[in-house]
Amino acid sequence: MKNIKLRIVYLILGAALLLFALFMLAVNLIIPAHFVSEAKKALISEAQYQNRTIPYTDEEPIYDEGEEEGNFFTPSIVFLELDDGYRPNTWNRDTYRLEKKLLEYCAGRDIALNQCYTFKTDRHHLIFMSVQEDYGDGEEPYSYIMYIDIGPITRYIVTLNWAFFGVLLAISSVMCLLGFRFGRDIEKEAERQQTFFQNASHELKTPLMAIQGYAEGIQAGVMDAGGAAEVILEESDRMTELVEELLDISKIDMGRQQLVFSEMDIRELLYDSIRAVEPAAAGGIAIVPDFPEEPVMVSCDDTQLRRAVTNILSNGVRYARSQLRLTCRTDKRHVTIRIQDDGNGIAEEDIPHIFDRFYMGKSGKSGIGLALTREIIHLHKGTIRAYNGDTGAVFEISIPVSR
Repeated sequence: MKNIKLRIVYLILGAALLLFALFMLAVNLIIPAHFVSEAKKALISEAQYQNRTIPYTDEEPIYDEGEEEGNFFTPSIVFLELDDGYRPNTWNRDTYRLEKKLLEYCAGRDIALNQCYTFKTDRHHLIFMSVQEDYGDGEEPYSYIMYIDIGPITRYIVTLNWAFFGVLLAISSVMCLLGFRFGRDIEKEAERQQTFFQNASHELKTPLMAIQGYAEGIQAGVMDAGGAAEVILEESDRMTELVEELLDISKIDMGRQQLVFSEMDIRELLYDSIRAVEPAAAGGIAIVPDFPEEPVMVSCDDTQLRRAVTNILSNGVRYARSQLRLTCRTDKRHVTIRIQDDGNGIAEEDIPHIFDRFYMGKSGKSGIGLALTREIIHLHKGTIRAYNGDTGAVFEISIPVSR
């Protein structure tokens, strides 16, 4: 998963270049070729059906059934008379110069009658045909050149190229920026997952080594079986708890953690959480509840939310000196649960990472209890934050109240 952001950028640029190449092929080759073909059809049609390559009559030409009348280039046909010398179309000076260059081009070549040719200048792209009309009755044939200038179209195509290039460049720049950020997020997530598995392996290895050591001591007869069994059971419980947390957070990541919501008084849940950590607080840590007298009804999964609160209380008991205060306040929209200890607080550099999985702060302890707590709170559409209060660390949970 290394350099994934650069791979995404290269992929976007490659796709943009391929798209631009296809556009250039279509606009600069296929479309001009199509207009050249249509111009030739218009000239041939004009020569055939406007009495120039067939005996002259005063009647309108008769078209075969199902045949289209004319061509969309037909109104653009210009006639350059050749009888009695060059008779320029003097209505436009640029046209005069263009037709003069065309005659010079024809003079040096063997131009066959009724055949289409191409003549290009800097600003013009002519499709032309030399035609003679024979009126019969001994009259001299009437000669002239018909031409269509598709130069404006080719110039428009050049403008279209630059416009498309500018739009594609802008879109590609935005896509590259988004792709770079997306790739960077993928790399960070991959690194986080790698760190997660490394730390999980380490956390599981610690109790396993303890269990193995005491088991080997019992087998060798150098340890008291009762004391060793007690340690083995404690480490087994620790490992079981860690495995359960890993499974739960894995379910949350995969979207498979199903919550069962029910209406309940949040105060009862908080009291249950206090009772769950009382054995750990028996060493002189007082847990002081401060709840409203009226019921505070919320819609929650009581098992998961109790687990989240218990995780924070257990963390607070570990770092409190003498007291852990648990308060509950509510307003019209949210209920706020605040847990504050009277310990040394959280190191400032640890606060942004306190809910990261297996983050190891200054205390040297790591785990996923707080990370799991945050995920559970988020599943309840709530928020959780940690900061330092006047005395010790403060964890604040906010979840919506029932309506």
